Amino acid sequence: MMSLRISLTGIRRLLVVPILALVTVGCTKNEPTEAAPASRLIAKPCWFATEASWPTTQCYMMEVPENHDKPAGRKIQFPVVRFFAEIRDPDKEPLLHLGAGGPGASMGLEPENASDWLWVNYAGMTVENGRDLIVIDPRGTGMARPKLACDEFIKDANLAFTRNLSTDEESRVFTYSMERCYTRLSATADLAHYNSATVARDVEALRQALGIPKLNLYGVSYASRYALTIARDFPESVRALVLNSAVFPEIIYTQQLPEDVIAAYQRGLDYCSQDAACKKQYPDLKRRLEALVEELDEAPLTVETGNIHPGERYPFLLTGQRLLRVLFQALYDERFYKELPAIIEELESDQAEQLKPAIASFMGLVLDPNFGDAAGISHFCYEEAPFVDFDKARLSASNSGILGGSVRSDISMMQLQCRIWAIPSAPVLESRAVKTPLPTLVMHGALDPVLAARDADRARKKLPNHQWLLFPQLAHDVISASECAEQAAARFLDDPQQPVTEVAASCRKEELARMAELEKKIADMEREPTQEPANGAAAKPDGESARGAGEVEKQRSHTLPAGNRYSEAH
Repeated sequence: MMSLRISLTGIRRLLVVPILALVTVGCTKNEPTEAAPASRLIAKPCWFATEASWPTTQCYMMEVPENHDKPAGRKIQFPVVRFFAEIRDPDKEPLLHLGAGGPGASMGLEPENASDWLWVNYAGMTVENGRDLIVIDPRGTGMARPKLACDEFIKDANLAFTRNLSTDEESRVFTYSMERCYTRLSATADLAHYNSATVARDVEALRQALGIPKLNLYGVSYASRYALTIARDFPESVRALVLNSAVFPEIIYTQQLPEDVIAAYQRGLDYCSQDAACKKQYPDLKRRLEALVEELDEAPLTVETGNIHPGERYPFLLTGQRLLRVLFQALYDERFYKELPAIIEELESDQAEQLKPAIASFMGLVLDPNFGDAAGISHFCYEEAPFVDFDKARLSASNSGILGGSVRSDISMMQLQCRIWAIPSAPVLESRAVKTPLPTLVMHGALDPVLAARDADRARKKLPNHQWLLFPQLAHDVISASECAEQAAARFLDDPQQPVTEVAASCRKEELARMAELEKKIADMEREPTQEPANGAAAKPDGESARGAGEVEKQRSHTLPAGNRYSEAH
């Protein structure tokens, strides 16, 4: 699974508002003792640094039963951060951001990771528009306690990716990692209770604790499945849904993983072939990529990079299968599509300088200590794996050609993980479409590598009260990549019954034209020799050019990872 795109006006003060958690009132010895509540919201000083420009911010830990059917049993906690609107409109219900997706991805609430991207990407539809923004890490991920991260996998992967291992050898290494992880975590956590239906119950408990009659739900990537599940199970608690790069429960993504992965690579290669100049400069890209995969599997290339462990050089051993994994993860960001042809050409000369940022991003995900991959596996084994025909998926993968090599091992590994986890299967309800009548905005990128736009287009038609926005030149998480997407979401939340599609399409057309003009202007400036004024001071770009450079170069500050740190699966 997100850019600092919003120009903020005014100075906001940071306050820790003394909002009381829901706790039992102290009793005298003459009063009857009440049972402790099953769930409670505990106000906390924010554990991360903030700045003066931030909205008023309040932090909590939400305590809930690990098993909601046993409210007196073991308790767990997940973090909640509320950003208050600068001028609150009492008629505007808060927007609840349901986390970074994955499942298992951290929202970035950790002290070392928290920054203003947590709220600024959504400010136009929340805190700047009279509406509070509430952000969580779902149970088992990020700042949640327990954090169900497989440290064993991180340790093994850190070494494995510096070694020349075959695909089968890698699978054995990481299967052993997961076995040790399961043994450790299952001693203190019941992994059967980390899934979308349980997260929905967590959110309902949170809504009640906050005293909010109805919530607007925002789900990006896998968190959109949480939004749909909450709308199904607690429809009276929801006002509207915004689904960004959505996951739909009726689509069994693993079943079609081989064809989806091949299609994602093809979209990446077609991006160049659709431009005459690019096609002329970089012909025959698919054949060349396939040749590279085979060559690198025979003779891997060591790529030294210093962006994985600070202050150290990391010797990433690039095999053909690892190249496919790195490229797939990079395709989550539409900016990478322009870089892919030059990367392929450079690799043909046994150089990988241009690939290093993508390798660093890939390894950042693999080695992320805040990724709750054990919780993610529990989600998969509960609510998707029971509905997968693994034999059929393996057969499809066996016919997927050179570019499907890594998928073949992934499918077997995913099935084996569920044997290790040994948790009960979800009821068939979890594989059926959620046909909620609640107003829903569905936004998708046509270049999305992991959630094919054609699938989203088909699934969204089962929502009886929805609006659909498809962005042809965007990939995963469209709100972090386009001002127009966020503006459309803001208009939708203000009045979910008013159409936003036409205005959004017009906005996006203008946005693309403006970006193309600015890119051309910057390219022209780069071709011109630098001229210094007579007094020797460096020349400065005019205000428009400076703003343009910022717009063209704006970075996503949070990239959503795939659902499995080592797989092209959702």
